Amino acid sequence: MQRASKSVLAFAVTLCSHFVFAPLAIADVLPPDVKAKAKGEVVWYDGSGGATTRARDEAIFKGFSAETGVTLRTDFSPDLTKFFAAMDSGAPIPWSFVEFATKSDFVRAREAGYLEKLDPSIVKVSDLGNGAYDDYGVDVMRYGIVFTYNTEKFSGEGAPKTVRDLYDLKKFPGKRCLFKYPQYGGVLESALIADGADRNKLYPLDLDRAFKKLDSIKSDVIWWSNGDDAIRLISSGECSMGIAWSGRVYSAVKNDKAPLAINWKDSLYAQAVYAVPKGAPNAAAGQALIAYNIGDLEGQKKLVRAITYATDIKALKLSDYGEGLGPWIVAGDNAADAIQEDADYYTKHISDVIDRFNRWVALN
Repeated sequence: MQRASKSVLAFAVTLCSHFVFAPLAIADVLPPDVKAKAKGEVVWYDGSGGATTRARDEAIFKGFSAETGVTLRTDFSPDLTKFFAAMDSGAPIPWSFVEFATKSDFVRAREAGYLEKLDPSIVKVSDLGNGAYDDYGVDVMRYGIVFTYNTEKFSGEGAPKTVRDLYDLKKFPGKRCLFKYPQYGGVLESALIADGADRNKLYPLDLDRAFKKLDSIKSDVIWWSNGDDAIRLISSGECSMGIAWSGRVYSAVKNDKAPLAINWKDSLYAQAVYAVPKGAPNAAAGQALIAYNIGDLEGQKKLVRAITYATDIKALKLSDYGEGLGPWIVAGDNAADAIQEDADYYTKHISDVIDRFNRWVALN
């Protein structure tokens, strides 16, 4: 009996060693039939770059490549000019997935016939909240376009409280950092708010009034074209304040202890959109990448913890992302204090707005 017991014990230890120490298989995000359609390479049009792209790569895109074997290659551009120029030309395009940084850019592309319809056998839009998708794209990564200031320049009761303070050079001296593009940077909207415009009646934008107000700080503006540059300039104190994207500020504060703070009052918010361009060389893999973004719940949590841009996925709620993120996410009081950028306005007027903005910037 003693020998038998030792044998049984030895067998049990051997059995346990197999089960306890063997690596656990991670369940695939994509169904087998969708995964089978994802092959080759996807070149994707990246409208964000910087910290957002790094966070997205780490949280979601690496997992997609590992699961499917698809190679992802980014093509970064700070606006959609190159995309629309290529689509207008009718020449073959390299992209099979596109991130529109604004809803208005997406609508322009959709109305121009430049997008493929989402394949419902691949992309489960039913997993998204109402209004967070249409036949051609899905809304993703809701982000703040927020008033940001350097806490080594201003603090306590002496800190600025609203985007209006950008235009008060006497009380809050220093250079201002603004996006060198008239959309999703709050440049025109901040000028109107500072000039006393009703925040509930901002659109259509009164461009004459906006540029007149911008004239009052033009000589003190440092323009940025990349979100990382905005963070660097304000963190270093080269700019005492400015407008930046909320996730970029959060990432800098969290990872680099940057001396930055934000205020949602009269700031803006918007969301990006994922879609597949018409004539994409690998449309099936592009659609699968959109599906993966929706289905990878753990990846979405990781993304929000890194960059605070949340997507309206039914299975996720604010508490799923962890503690301490409430002040940084576009939701609740933050969304109420901020102003939603009017996508319809920019869809109809973006060409004229860009033209006038560029001419104004070029004037001494």
